[in-house]
Amino acid sequence: MTLSLFLPNLVSAQSSFMNDFFKRYETAEGFSSVSLGAKMMQTMSRQAAESGDKGLAVLLEDIQYIRIVALAGGDGEQLVRDAEAAVASERKFREAASTTEDGQTTKFYIRETALAVKSELVMITYGAKETVVVNIYGVFDLKQIARLSSIRPQ
Repeated sequence: MTLSLFLPNLVSAQSSFMNDFFKRYETAEGFSSVSLGAKMMQTMSRQAAESGDKGLAVLLEDIQYIRIVALAGGDGEQLVRDAEAAVASERKFREAASTTEDGQTTKFYIRETALAVKSELVMITYGAKETVVVNIYGVFDLKQIARLSSIRPQ
């Protein structure tokens, strides 16, 4: 019975720092944003299953949301600083990977909730072409997340 009292606290929700970050930029002038909630993820999962892509269907089914903020061109330095500050504030995020190609740098940060029930991924991409911050929350396999790279604001 004691475990059941603490279980809601162990399975912590998404990062409040990232929530604050996205609220600040989702309607800011000059930025594009996309927010795909659980219902949209379920719809996309069903469509993937109907088209025969069972792997994508399973992946999408367990994602709670995907949020994206992008700045095409312009100076994204403040956006990057704010995103990295939000990640650092959470302290449970750890850098999973970092790559640089053609002047674009991409950093991946992962945070697993207690009992590893759900995970949160933050991807920060910046360079001369664009600046993009992606936040994914739910149950997912990091190896399959790359399949979602086409979901972004235009």
